[in-house]
Amino acid sequence: MEVLRAKCLNPSCPIRSFIILPEGIEKFARATERLKKEALCGIINDNSTTPRISRRFERVFNTTGSKSSIDRWKHEAADKLSAKEIIARLNFSGILCIDEYKPKRYKGYDLIDSDAKTSRILYLEKAYGLGRGVVKEHFQTIKSLGIEPWAIIFDMRACFPKAAKTVFGKDIIIQHDYFHVMKIIHYHLNRAMAEYRRILKEQGIDTLDIWLARWVILKNMERWSFKECRIIENLLAKYQGTTIEDILILKQKIRDIFIASKSQQEAYLKRDALTKENWYFKNKHFANIIKFLNTPYFRYITTFLDHPEIPKSGNSENVIRT
Repeated sequence: MEVLRAKCLNPSCPIRSFIILPEGIEKFARATERLKKEALCGIINDNSTTPRISRRFERVFNTTGSKSSIDRWKHEAADKLSAKEIIARLNFSGILCIDEYKPKRYKGYDLIDSDAKTSRILYLEKAYGLGRGVVKEHFQTIKSLGIEPWAIIFDMRACFPKAAKTVFGKDIIIQHDYFHVMKIIHYHLNRAMAEYRRILKEQGIDTLDIWLARWVILKNMERWSFKECRIIENLLAKYQGTTIEDILILKQKIRDIFIASKSQQEAYLKRDALTKENWYFKNKHFANIIKFLNTPYFRYITTFLDHPEIPKSGNSENVIRT
């Protein structure tokens, strides 16, 4: 890089000449201020990560953008502001998503607060437990930082709703994460499938085809590929009127409650109709699903139907993994 070298006109000065640095260049710097600002804009505006910004620099600017350098620039810029100022600049939408993340070989949890609309992480705090007292203190902390949501999304843990209403008020709108809801339902469906396979194996019937297709059976119907559709057709031809067919029917009826319903009232009507279909008597796993759908959790599971601006699923755990 060409620089301007000037001569000192003071005869008593020990320095005979000096360099005038161009604007945006610091002494001993290995990157320009413009490049640093480009990295920060990419992280903030695009909600990107340091590895992605590094690859972008290599592709666009033909420079080896070090991930550690970009991370250092990010922290240097963040250190100039307080946490409250940073959160204020992120333009929080008012819909908070909170999730817990437990890294491997770690005794505690990370409580992650993110904006459900923009998927930006707003605050992250270590927690050595998930009791109501710990969660309440966490909510009080983020409230003091300026995070005051009107709606909040979290998983099925019992400690969240009461703490949220205590800190943010009784009018806070609560939505249980749809991912965790379907995770519970799929667990019982999978157990029903495993029990049916065990019964067939005791009768000397080979069940390898069920085992190989177990994830296809639990997969959403609209996401089946052509090959997977043929697999299901062959299974239904062999296991028509059995637990395998019941699993496919019940799974779709439950998804219809959440996906096809136009309002929370319609979801309640569909749930009540499903309850009257006597799935209780099929097997204990189906009974557990119907029992789960008839718990008080259901009103928080279907909140998004009357509030379409609220996502039915959170994003904190996925954001932290990226």
